[in-house]
Amino acid sequence: MLRDLLRKAQSIAEKHLPEGVRESGRKLIEQVQERAAALGGRPELRPAAAGDGPAPPDEPLDRSDPIVVVVFGYPGDAATDRVAALFTAEGIAFRRMNLHDQPQAARQIAGVTGVMAPPYVYVRGRFWGGEGEIDGLHALGELHAVVAGELAGLSDEARRIGKLREEFDDGLQPENIVFRLRRGHILSLDDLDCWFEPGPEGQGRLFYEGAPRPAADLEAVAAEIAERHAAGDLRAAWRFEPAVSI
Repeated sequence: MLRDLLRKAQSIAEKHLPEGVRESGRKLIEQVQERAAALGGRPELRPAAAGDGPAPPDEPLDRSDPIVVVVFGYPGDAATDRVAALFTAEGIAFRRMNLHDQPQAARQIAGVTGVMAPPYVYVRGRFWGGEGEIDGLHALGELHAVVAGELAGLSDEARRIGKLREEFDDGLQPENIVFRLRRGHILSLDDLDCWFEPGPEGQGRLFYEGAPRPAADLEAVAAEIAERHAAGDLRAAWRFEPAVSI
């Protein structure tokens, strides 16, 4: 994992940084790689000391984590606490993310969903709403079906809550990548997200490999992502969808 991250950092640096900075970065990466090799490439986990106190409730999202429910909110927010308590009472595993630590994610989610107040509950990469929507699914007895991904058998009311008016192809063909990015969807590429922000008169910004790119690069970037995914050079998965169809 560490070597993969180092390779990704080096690739991004080669594309976006001046030569002088790249040379310094290469030396630093070589030093870190040597150290990683000496450790066998494995991160060391520090055991909790007696005075450390309890671990914080909000953790970085592990992309390999099987947990399919993610609750974005703020510490001490009453609505977020109630949603978390409901999932706990129902025995549903979830991960709670602190938006104070991720201001860019907070702006991004608010912009994509059109909802300004947390919590934001995502199930299997789809935005399902906040406290009212989760309470509604629970009252209908269909919350567990949503978590299990059993959407075909949902009632009309549950589908209305989830705004399930359109299904999307998860394929990574260039044309599908362009189609979904233009609709506000987010594509996770290893540990970086790729998304498109439309602008007036066909203008906009594409975010790829941690840097903005011109809107005109969208088709070329989509083709590059598809090629890299097919070659096994990166892990790619659709993560978030807008609350309503555009």
